[in-house]
Amino acid sequence: MRIVFGAAVIALATAACGDRGATLELGSEARDSAGVSIVESARPPDGSRLGWRVDSVPSVSIGALEGEEPYLLDQVRDALTMPDGRIVVANRSSQELRIFDASGIHVDTWGGRGEGPGEFNSLLEVAHWPGDSLIAWYSQSDRLSVFDSSGNFGRTLIPGDLRAHVALPTGAILASGFSAGGFSLDDGRDRRQRNHEVVDADGQVLASLGPFPGSEMHTSGSGNVFSIMTIPFTRSTRTTAWAGLFVVAPNDTYEIRAFEPAGALSRIVRRDHALVAPTPTHTDAEIERRVALRPPEQQAERRQELRRTFEEVPIAETFPAFDQIVADALGHLWVEEYDLPGEPRTNPLWTVFDPEGRALGFVETPAGMNVYEIGADYILGRVTDDLGVEYVQVWSLMRSGG
Repeated sequence: MRIVFGAAVIALATAACGDRGATLELGSEARDSAGVSIVESARPPDGSRLGWRVDSVPSVSIGALEGEEPYLLDQVRDALTMPDGRIVVANRSSQELRIFDASGIHVDTWGGRGEGPGEFNSLLEVAHWPGDSLIAWYSQSDRLSVFDSSGNFGRTLIPGDLRAHVALPTGAILASGFSAGGFSLDDGRDRRQRNHEVVDADGQVLASLGPFPGSEMHTSGSGNVFSIMTIPFTRSTRTTAWAGLFVVAPNDTYEIRAFEPAGALSRIVRRDHALVAPTPTHTDAEIERRVALRPPEQQAERRQELRRTFEEVPIAETFPAFDQIVADALGHLWVEEYDLPGEPRTNPLWTVFDPEGRALGFVETPAGMNVYEIGADYILGRVTDDLGVEYVQVWSLMRSGG
């Protein structure tokens, strides 16, 4: 069965760089193949924007340069909102879950550094769990702890030799472990496969989604002395939860696969994208971007060091087709454009797909924001100011058109 959505008209609203009062027709084609929905869409035109708008200032901002300890955020790794509006912040430097009310006032702190029940080392992420509970994973994602809505510790989950990626509110967990597959090249590059499994709270495997490629690595050295590093512009596999499905998507190409928790492939989403190969201009720009992160007195040495690295280590054959993937509360999928070195955008740009997987258009999010959660009418994420102070902020999202 084949359905063409070529006449879907999407209104575009004014945006920071968008067209005023424009309209757009995005062609999408959907078909069903052996029970799998396959949707292919055109790329939105450059400069166009979907008629959704993020407010110009945050409605809630948590963080401070000076003040009480709970507001001094450092190494924030994740955040989410509880059903009652509380905001949970995973603050890695203190290994704590800091709890704030809907207006940004600190009300509680859970966890802390340690090896005991309810304590963390290397705190990474938080997610919703059955009921009003939440789950936090730590220790390189191979430990997960459950807390109820009042912060009472429930149990620690250990998913065998697997590393957790995504948890569904139903209690299913997407995890992965290295497989024997992969490939190695004469120039030192290798890319190991990871078997992606769905497991339950006891670590029992419920379904296997198959092997997917990990990040591209480079190994150098000999004997007992060698080093392993991620190659520049590495491609990898992105994961997220999308309306009860698990997304597993290598970003070598613009194809996103969504699986049922029972393991069946449910949906394939594709969008037109021209792969770009890195050039010397790109590598020069990337070197300067990294150099700029260092204090002025360290920049000359850092530049030389990076140039040696880029000369000795192979780089990816093409840039990733996309960056992050986030699903919102209404079932839309947001896929972030990958910024080419030397061609940065003022604001991150995302292609938004509807719940069926059809591309609706581009939407911008606040500059410098690491997006953690997108609700029906808000975006929650982390920003860092020029002084290095971290803030977890809520920005209002107005949806119109689409």
